[in-house]
Amino acid sequence: MKKWILFALMMPLLGAAQTNGLSLADVRLRVLDGNPSVREAIQRIAAAEAVLTQARSAYLPTVTLSGSYGHFDASLHPDIDVTTRYSDSFIQGTGGLQANWLLFDGFAREARSLAAKYGVQQSHEFAAETRRLLIQSATVAYRQAQLARENVAIARRDLAFNRNLEADAQKRFKAGDLPESDVHNFSIRALQAETSELQAELDYKTACTILAELMALPEARLPESMQPLSIDFDEGGSIPDLESAFRYALVHRPDYQAFTSGRLALAQQTRAAKGEMLPKIFLTGEMNYADRSGYSTAGDHGNYDSFAGVTASWDLFSGGRKAAAVKEAQAEMRALEQQQESLRLSIRSSLQKRIDEAAMSREVFLRAEKIHQLSVQVRDSVEKSYKAGMAPITRLNEVQTDLVRARGTYASSYIAYQLVLNQLDIETGRILAELE
Repeated sequence: MKKWILFALMMPLLGAAQTNGLSLADVRLRVLDGNPSVREAIQRIAAAEAVLTQARSAYLPTVTLSGSYGHFDASLHPDIDVTTRYSDSFIQGTGGLQANWLLFDGFAREARSLAAKYGVQQSHEFAAETRRLLIQSATVAYRQAQLARENVAIARRDLAFNRNLEADAQKRFKAGDLPESDVHNFSIRALQAETSELQAELDYKTACTILAELMALPEARLPESMQPLSIDFDEGGSIPDLESAFRYALVHRPDYQAFTSGRLALAQQTRAAKGEMLPKIFLTGEMNYADRSGYSTAGDHGNYDSFAGVTASWDLFSGGRKAAAVKEAQAEMRALEQQQESLRLSIRSSLQKRIDEAAMSREVFLRAEKIHQLSVQVRDSVEKSYKAGMAPITRLNEVQTDLVRARGTYASSYIAYQLVLNQLDIETGRILAELE
């Protein structure tokens, strides 16, 4: 019997000493390394860089090589001599080289190039936001797994305690010192503990399955070597100041910065739309050669011509299309500004709620810790009194139930406190700097 009691008391120490498994930092790194959403974001960056290359190509000339080969039938019927008709057939091959170089387009190409550059910057920020959200999901799942694992341990300690008392009650019943109802009482309590253990194990498996999905493990299961660590009740943490956290978030939150990049890109798109209203000037040149053979009258011959010069075009009227394009870009930019302002308000509100929640969670945890300590002392005292025949079984049931609840509240309040601290790091964007 003493062996079972010692084992139950040592269970928290054994859990705290666990080192074989994944820490929260390990899980985050594995998620960022294996999740397909991260690789998708990388390809989005590559696509944005390709758009930038396309925009910059407008600064270079366009050179076109052309050619043709075919059989022609020609007929000439002069209006001045209606009785005369000339007809012939020939084979013609042509080749040409044309070059066009845009010299001026109202600075539209410069604006498009800058817009594409800001698009690349925005794609990097979207990729960082993808990582931030994945870290958030992984953190919540990891903390849920830790709590479920602790609940499994609590249920097992409760089961061991009641099995031990059941065995002792069975001996005392056979000796005629206890009624059979006391034996059944501990049997019921043990079965209830087994039920709690099964539910906690299901919760643990569910959380681990979510972690496996986030890490893109093919079997959607965590191997034994990759199980989350048990709760470390000595893990520290501090609650940040609202104003400093808010200022940090506005500088480091990738989703907020993505709005800034988007506004800059739209400003350049507005410039490009205005540039479309101005004339376009090209430096142009071409060389052409045509070879004809098979003439019955003119004989075989070839023609060569070349041209170099400057061309200009200016759309004086386009039905209001270009002016509407400018208004569209300006309206999109104003809409994006309002979206960013909405996000700014949301960030501040969310941080305020998290900080209030963290302060409350810390106080709840400190009280739960004290309640747990007192519950252990009370249960141990009543257990001794029960075995000495000085306390009824109902009192022992009561204090054991209180201890199980106190241990569960102690664990859940600690996880809630640590999770809200983790959420603060994630919502300010500080976690991204820590992982770099």
